[in-house]
Amino acid sequence: MVFSRSRFLLNPSLLGIVVCLSLSANGFADDKPGHADEKHHDHQQDAAKMEKDVAEALSELSTADRKLAEAQRFCVMMEYSRLGAMGAPIRVMIDGKPVFVCCESCVEEAVKGGKDTLIRAKSLTEASAVLAKLSKEDRAAAEAQKYCAIQTKSLLGSMGAPIKLDLNGTTVFLCCKGCSRKANANPKATLAKVEELKKAGEQHEHGE
Repeated sequence: MVFSRSRFLLNPSLLGIVVCLSLSANGFADDKPGHADEKHHDHQQDAAKMEKDVAEALSELSTADRKLAEAQRFCVMMEYSRLGAMGAPIRVMIDGKPVFVCCESCVEEAVKGGKDTLIRAKSLTEASAVLAKLSKEDRAAAEAQKYCAIQTKSLLGSMGAPIKLDLNGTTVFLCCKGCSRKANANPKATLAKVEELKKAGEQHEHGE
């Protein structure tokens, strides 16, 4: 029996469909689990490196100063700046009490602030102690947001353990239960404020 070769050639239109389906399948695979996992892995590596750098910087301090700086955790003048992220933090004495700043540029303002500087240092230390009780992931997220999404002058942790909400798949932190109703009433506005707070931390630099 003789078979016609043309019967075994794939119809061009069918070939196009097969190619499209193949490309689509590969595209979906690339856009979902693989890339998401890779991004998460990169973020974990960055966080681990930062913690290592911070630990090395704080190790340059005396044992007593290191404990105080670890408790305060963030610069008293640049509240988004982690102590140790810019090298060994600097101790500033105000009314006989030590506070820590991230760099030389903050020293003068810290001294000028006087009692207000001491109050901020106390608030940071107390808030950090509260956030330290959260899971590692929640602590990192709360510190990145820094302030309540509703009461934006309220430091997370300053009123006890922050309230965690899930709004449209995004984690949001509030200073207290009293803010929950307003946050849920307008999720879009709440999420926009959270992004604004996080962006402030990411872009916060001296002189801004």
